[in-house]
Amino acid sequence: MPDTYDTLRSILTDAFRVPEDEIRPELTLEQLDLDSLALTELVLILHERLGVRVSSEHASRGTTLAEVVARLDALRAGGTGAVTSS
Repeated sequence: MPDTYDTLRSILTDAFRVPEDEIRPELTLEQLDLDSLALTELVLILHERLGVRVSSEHASRGTTLAEVVARLDALRAGGTGAVTSS
């Protein structure tokens, strides 16, 4: 299982062009300038890469990267891959 934080950081740099040196666990998705459309795309990419669905409440603009990673790790550990609808 690849490190979830590294995967998220890779997605942010590759898909959203966030400079890697600006990515820190305590930052919110809003602080990284992700708008609602970008958040929707992020949820889809996470589902594709990690096989889990993240609800919009766990990937809102006020959510920190650490919170997203914790939620993804919990979902992956549970093995269900299912979450509430986005």
